[in-house]
Formats: sequence, structure tokens, C-alpha cells
Amino acid sequence: MKKKKEIDISRYNPDINVGLTKQQVENRKYAGLVNNTKQSSGRSYFTIFFQNICTFFNLIWAVVFMALVIVKAYSDLLFIIVVLLNTTIAIIQEIKAKKTVEKLSYVTAPKLKVMRDGKEEQIPATKLCLDDIIKLSIGNQIPTDCILLSGKVEVNESMLTGESQSVKKQEGDILYGGSFIYSGACIARVDKVGKDSYIQTVAAQAKKFKSPQSNLFKDINALVKSIGILILPVGGLMLLNNYFAYGRNFAVAVAKTCGSITGMVPAGMFLLITIALSLGVIKLGRKKTLVQDIYSIEMLARTNVLCLDKTGTITDGTMRVSEHINLKQYGEVLNEKAIANILNVQQSNNQTSNAMVLYYKKSTEFFVTNNIEFSSKRKFTATSFDGIGTYAFGAPEFLHVGTLEPEIQDIIFEKTNEGKRVLMLAHSPEQIVKEDELPYYMEPMALIVIEDHIREDAIDTINWFKENGVEVKIISGDNPYTVANIAKRVGVENADACVSLEGLSLKEVERIANDFTVFGRVSPEQKHALVKALKNSGKTVAMTGDGVNDSLALKEADCSIAMADGSEVARNLSNIVLLDSKFSSLPAVVGEGRQVINNVQQSSTLFLMKTVFTILLSLITIITRSPYPFSPSQLLMLEMFVIGIPSVVLAIQPNKNIIKGDFTTSVLKRALPNGLLMLFNVLIVIALNNFGLFTTAEYTTLCTLVLIGTGFVNLFYLCLPFNVLRAICVSLSGLCIVICSFTLGGFFGLEAVSWLVFIIFAVLVGLSIPLHLYIPKLSDFLFDKFKKMESDMKDKKEKQKHEKEIKKQEAKVKKQNKKRQKFNKGEIVLKDIDEEE
Repeated sequence: MKKKKEIDISRYNPDINVGLTKQQVENRKYAGLVNNTKQSSGRSYFTIFFQNICTFFNLIWAVVFMALVIVKAYSDLLFIIVVLLNTTIAIIQEIKAKKTVEKLSYVTAPKLKVMRDGKEEQIPATKLCLDDIIKLSIGNQIPTDCILLSGKVEVNESMLTGESQSVKKQEGDILYGGSFIYSGACIARVDKVGKDSYIQTVAAQAKKFKSPQSNLFKDINALVKSIGILILPVGGLMLLNNYFAYGRNFAVAVAKTCGSITGMVPAGMFLLITIALSLGVIKLGRKKTLVQDIYSIEMLARTNVLCLDKTGTITDGTMRVSEHINLKQYGEVLNEKAIANILNVQQSNNQTSNAMVLYYKKSTEFFVTNNIEFSSKRKFTATSFDGIGTYAFGAPEFLHVGTLEPEIQDIIFEKTNEGKRVLMLAHSPEQIVKEDELPYYMEPMALIVIEDHIREDAIDTINWFKENGVEVKIISGDNPYTVANIAKRVGVENADACVSLEGLSLKEVERIANDFTVFGRVSPEQKHALVKALKNSGKTVAMTGDGVNDSLALKEADCSIAMADGSEVARNLSNIVLLDSKFSSLPAVVGEGRQVINNVQQSSTLFLMKTVFTILLSLITIITRSPYPFSPSQLLMLEMFVIGIPSVVLAIQPNKNIIKGDFTTSVLKRALPNGLLMLFNVLIVIALNNFGLFTTAEYTTLCTLVLIGTGFVNLFYLCLPFNVLRAICVSLSGLCIVICSFTLGGFFGLEAVSWLVFIIFAVLVGLSIPLHLYIPKLSDFLFDKFKKMESDMKDKKEKQKHEKEIKKQEAKVKKQNKKRQKFNKGEIVLKDIDEEE
């Protein structure tokens, strides 16, 4: 066996029809000259472990644990078991989700055509070797830096440069990894591999997805920061307060302070969210849906505008030429021959050209002098033939045919109103002189009528979105009337509100984005502008796409969805990939997202009611200099049987309701009244204790029982209206509380249950049932007041800003008037006034 240093790593220049030999490939692999830049799906295993273990709240748990060990409060250490279970379960679920994504990603991984030993093979991009000969065509993403050897292409380098304009490449030019083929086809030699490629060394970030555009993601982070800011000062003041309130007993002070801190931390809520989202990824994986960004589940579930491309979404992408209409008395045979010869020259194929090949075949009869490849931006293809001139076919509006005769316009109007696509064949005796530009004037020769096949499930799917409050907009490069007719046939509301974007500036496009339903003759840049304008108007926008022309819009959308049988660029950019390429899969994906987010919001109420209660009680005890009544062990029963287990059960229940409001507002609006009710009852016990009615053991026992009992009442109301799952949840919660109270009371801090304790407990919990109907009204009142204050402050700021602007303008006018007065007096020249203005 050769040593690595003896292996020949000199550059090869293989024949484009042969490629690397088997021995050369083996040498490259042994030398490590392979394009092994495969990106892992989501976070690495190390990152999953690190970010789940090294969290802000886990740091707090560690500090609390050490403090309790120092004061030898061993009975209060059991909370750490729950913390360890939380962390372990979160890691396991996230790893499961990661494996699901990796398995599905393998199915959609791009494969490239490569020449090796004179044979064409298809291999993953990660197995390319230095100097491999590869074949690239429209829709391919360039896997690494290559040298173009044969052919001409247009590439989009927006992922590297941020510029959306296509760049022409010809023999000898560099094709940069990360860009993609927009038009044409070519043969290229791999020039750099792995970390040596341009995108890896200079612009690695350009290939990454944007940060999650998720309300849940943002709200959770904001919540963590807010609680974190509160815990440190409140914890410090609470320790000082308890030290003096408990007669300078440091051990008791630490235990009670730890009880306050653990009560403020909604640790299980983050476990719940991780589990819910991870389970969502796994469940969608079983439904042949690849979720590449875990938070995109939420964004799709919140979507209220869905932008669809006609081809590949409403239609299945298959087409057929239904009619060939000659427009002149001569040239019928020549027209069809011209089309056959144009089709033969095209280096790249799409569904339209495939349909035309089936109808016209291919021919090499004419000698080609020049050719313009088709692109979705140009919307035509053209070929010049020696002695014949130039033939082009494409959208009539782009062929330089001038004003069409009324008879031709009528035919086009009739066919497009039937939902068919109409291409025109045009001719000029002139040759193509300027690159990518047609001769000045071309004569219409024939019309090619093409039919799309509408998906059988399109009508039901569109109806589902309509019934679920999602506005559907169709964005297509085709004639707007053709698209509108198809949209109408599948039940899209307001399909008659259609418009052509041909010739419109991006600003004009943004202005009309909300006014129309169907947009035709849309360029890739205009698609991007439409999505951006819809987002700016406050909509949550999902975008489906399967072609390279959709890439800019897919990157801009809140949630991007690609079909597996579409281009690899669309798949790589999208948050969600439908592996079965079925439009009808979308409702199930949206439904799964709604279940996850709605259930997370509902279950999080249980965690935050404890946080709200603890923060308010802690502040009250600090202000009144009263002893805090709870230690960590006394909160365990509440954590386990009222919050922990029920929250998991509630998180898996069916829930297809439309998501309303943002996460923080929705959860706090429910959690605040629950927390207030718990606080109200515990404060009554504290007040009664001031009259000396209880022993110390009875007091702490009653506080614990009242807290658990009121929490159970909150759970009961949260589960209304009951179904089988919720009824089981509430029943099991109550049963566990009763059993543990009688059998393991001391374990949970229930040290003295006397008749007095039992009676007061029963009265307070009983009163909680009717009170629960009225406290939410107080919560709504407080939220409304807060919103009004927020709105008034915003209006005040706007008013001040407006007044400041007016004063600024008045000062400017006053200054100009003074200059004019000086000019009139001859003190300054006109030039000074012009310069000022």
C-alpha cells in the first residue's frame, strides 16, 4: 500500500467525454481531495448536549442545589431529579428529531451527473473529487468551484453576492459553489473541493438559512431574559428577608429562598416546547414531510397568506401541446421544422420543452449560427439558422412582434380564458446580432397551445385553506388570464382579480401586492417583492416553489415550502420539503403545526401561573418583611401532578384551531388570573397565620395544600370543555394528589393535617371555583389598561415626532425667508439661496 505522501496529487485535465479514471478517483479519495462539505441537519450532537445542559436555568438549578447541600437541606434536593429528567428527555427528543431529518435529508440530497471512465454516473455532491468532470443544467446548484469547459449558462450568485441579477458564464469562466444555474447547460471540471471553495472560505454564511422568523422563538428568549433579570435581585433580597424573618436561621433562610427561586423558574415549559416541536418534526417525517428548521412548524401554522406557483402546485407539472395554429397562409411545414430544430439546440429542459418535444420531435436539419437559451426572466428562446433567419418561441409579449392583429388577439384571449397557455412562434430574416437580444422586429408565424394538468386534489386543498382563514395568492410567470382561469376552476377566491406585472417596477409591484389575487408574467425579482410587501403589511406569508426562479421569494417568506421533485436549489432553501411532492400534504403540515403551537400555548399556562404566583408572592413578602412559606420539596406535588404530567398530556391532544395572538400575550393572559387566584388564597392563609391560629407545621402544610388545590382548580378550568383525554388528565391528576397526600405527605412537606387545616383548605379551594369565573375579568381589565397605556404612549411619541418635524420645517422656512430678505436688500447673491435650498 502506498503511503499518503507518495500519492500523486497533481492536477488532472481529463477528457470531457471520459472523466477521471477509477485509479485517479481512488488516489483523490486517499489524498482527501473530496468535496466532503456535507452540512449536518440542524445542530450537531455536541451542540444539542451543550445547549440543553448549559442553560441559564440549569445554572440556577446548580446554584440552588449547591446551596441546599451546604446547609444540609437534603430533603429539598429531590427537585434535581426532575431537572435531570427534563434535560435528558429534551436531549433524547431533539436527537430523535435530528435523526429523522437526516434520514429524510438523504432522500432529497442533490445528485450530480459525473463522467468517470467514459461512463455517466450520478453521485452525491459530497463524493465529487478534484478534477471530476460534471454536467450541470438549469435548476442545478453548483456544488463547489468549477471551471466551465463546454457550453454557456447563466448563473445566479445571489447566495454569494446578494445580487439577484443573472451572470453569463462561458468557456474558461469560474462557476462558484453555492450559485445555481438559471439558464442553459454546461460541462465543467471541479477546480476546488471542500473547505477550499470560495463559498467555504469567504461566504460560508451565505448558504445558511436566515434566523428563525418565529414568534415563539423570539417570545421565549424575551421571557427567559425577563425572568433572569428578576431572579437575581429578588433572590438576593429574599435571602436577606428570610434570614431575619426566620430568626437569623441561615439554613432555613436558604431553603425558603431556594423555594422562591425554583418557583420562579418555568423550567418544564422549555422542555415541553422542545418535546412538542421535536415530536412535530418526527410526526411530519412519517407523513413524508422534511422539516429543515424546527421553528418553521410554527410559522406555517400561523400563515394567513399562502403564495402558490401554478405549475407544480395547482397543476402537477405535466403538460401537452393541444393545438398548433398557423397564422400565415405559408410556412406551415417550415414552422414545425423550425420548432423541432430549436428544441434540438436547447441544452436545458423543462416541462414546457418536454411537452413540445413529444409533439414536434427534434431535428438537426438546419445549421445553427446563434442561440438564446430559455430563461424564466426572458420568457422566450430563440435560434438563428444559416440562410433562414431567426425563429423564436415564447410569451407573445416578449417577442418584438408589435401590435397583434385583432384576429390573433381574439385567439389568444379565447385560449387563455380556457386556462391554456399560449406560446407564439415568430420569425425574422435577420440574425441574432447582440447577445440575448432578438432582432428588432419579428413576424408572428404560429401559436402553440399548451394544456396544464390540474392536480386531482387541488380543489379540496384550496377549499381547506379557504375554510381555515388562509388567503391564497397565485404567482406565476404565465399569462395572468390563463392562471386566473385555472385558479377559478380550483376554487381560489377572487381569482378574477388578476394582473400582469410585465413592465412594472418593484415599487409598483409592492404597492399592488394586497390588491390582487392572481399575478401573471412575474419575474423572480417581482416574486420576491410581492412576498416582501405582503410581509410588510403584517401578513405571515408561506411560499411554495419548485424552480430556481422561486429562490428569492422562498428566502424572503416566513415559511418556504418546496416539492421534492423540484429543483435542488428550491429544496435547499426551503424550510419544509414535501417528499411526496403533493400539494394535498400541506393541510396536514399546517394542522400539525397548529396542534403543536396551540397546545404549547395552553400547557405553558400551567408553568407560567406558578411563575406569576411566585414572583408576586416573593415581592409581597419582601415588601412586608414576612417569611416566605415554601421550600422546594413543598412545590414538588404541584410541579409533578398539576403542571408536569398534565402539560405533557395536553401537549399531545388534537387541536386544529387557528392560532391567535403572540405567544407571550396569549399565555400571560391565561396565566395571570390563575396566578392571582393562587396568590389570593395563599395570602389569606398568611393573614390568618398572623392571628396565631396555626402551629408552624400547620401553617406550612396549609399553604402547600391550598397552593396545590387552587392549582388543581386552574387545571380543571383549563381542560374545559372536556374530551376523553382531558377528562383522564384531570382525573389522574386529582387521584395522584389524593394518594400522595395520604401516603407520602411528609415527603412533600405536608407535616400536620389537622381538622382546622382541612376545613380552611376545603373552604378556600371551594371558593376558588366561583372566583375563577371572575378573576379572568380582572386580568382582561389589567391587560386592556396596559394596552391603552402602551397605545397612548405610542401616540404621544408620534405626536411629539410630528410636532418636532413641523418646527424643523418652520425653522427652515424662516431661515430661507431671512436669506430672501437679504437678497432683496442686495446683501447676498441668488447663488447663496440656491445652495441653501
